[in-house]
Amino acid sequence: MSRNVFLLYHKIILVVPRLLETSKIMSTEEIKKQLQIAIVGICIVAITGGLGRFAYTPIIPYMQTSLLLTSTDIGLIASSNYLGYLVGSIIPLFIAFEARQKLTLYWSVIVSIISLGLMGFTIELNHFIVLRFFQGVSGAIALVIATNLIFSEITEGQSLDLRLAHISGFGLGMFLSAILIWICSLFSLDWYQQWFAVSFTCLVLTIPILILDPKSKVLPKNSTSENKNSMSIGFIGISVGYFFFGLGYIIFGTFIAAMAVNTPALANVQHATWILVGLAAMPAIFFWQKVSRFTGNHISLALSCFTTSFGIFLLYFFDSPVTSLVACLAYGLGVVGIVGLVLLEGKIRHKGSVKFAVAFLTTTFSIGQISGPYISGIMIDFFGDYKNAMLLSGSALGIAGFCMFNYKALLPSRL
Repeated sequence: MSRNVFLLYHKIILVVPRLLETSKIMSTEEIKKQLQIAIVGICIVAITGGLGRFAYTPIIPYMQTSLLLTSTDIGLIASSNYLGYLVGSIIPLFIAFEARQKLTLYWSVIVSIISLGLMGFTIELNHFIVLRFFQGVSGAIALVIATNLIFSEITEGQSLDLRLAHISGFGLGMFLSAILIWICSLFSLDWYQQWFAVSFTCLVLTIPILILDPKSKVLPKNSTSENKNSMSIGFIGISVGYFFFGLGYIIFGTFIAAMAVNTPALANVQHATWILVGLAAMPAIFFWQKVSRFTGNHISLALSCFTTSFGIFLLYFFDSPVTSLVACLAYGLGVVGIVGLVLLEGKIRHKGSVKFAVAFLTTTFSIGQISGPYISGIMIDFFGDYKNAMLLSGSALGIAGFCMFNYKALLPSRL
């Protein structure tokens, strides 16, 4: 585990020479500060997004077994988290955090850690719903504010863009959650003890945040021109695509571990599935950034959606251990690339404030991911298997891919 974390940080550090090439006026101190911000961003997203949102996935089978929860119950708990994510993404649209962004960000991290720990102190469905809701609120606020701060502090690089390094925190959190729950299972720890372990791991991840977090400048209030948030067709298109992405990716992301446990052919790869998702997701944003330099962000976005969709359809048609592991690799590789690139492409297509663009995109995404787990949970209970839920998941991601294209850029200029 430590080796993978080291490799992730090593990959980030490799960008230093390129930053020197692309910004001759940038001092060594400034480069160091940007690296610190990137690492802090990774840890924040790993806590509030990777572990905060996705540790639930590998714990689901243990909660179902001990608490006799139905798939509808599981989907409802997941949807409450994403309802909170929707609320948290809307809040920055109406409340200005310019003078207290750091404080709000830190409080979001604290709320996320506390809500994760409290999951182990109750067995009531309603309590799970409330706790996951507040974790969702804190996760969305953290992502919006962290992205806004990072985009304002980190210079764009020509070869590898550190502005999106924090998105790899999703993959890091997924990987850590999978390893953590696997280790807990080896020691026969129950579901509530697993939640305590997740909360403690998040607490450990705050150490590099406290040590490395540099003093950030206070962001100036947006000028009048920046506040003109007019909606272009291209921005609406990517927002619709992000909705379908939220709907599709979260079905697989919620139920893959439960599917592995309840499908005889996949029972032996329960923990391996989510471990592979995390391993593929950690470097994914760097991979898709490389692809986008040749294809453009919008084509790279579409390809990442299609990659994720391919993995899910592979599992839909062939439920064997090998195909499930390949599906998880494709899912992990595609899903985090989408999250990162959509923020960049949205910033390009929207000429107003970055905070508005990120918050609006996160809102459309949240609406999709609220719907996915609850609808698919009902489908699983009704049909008695996971096939139709996976069909919905793969189809939604395919639609998302077509929505991500910037068709104006693809058409001849004279049109």
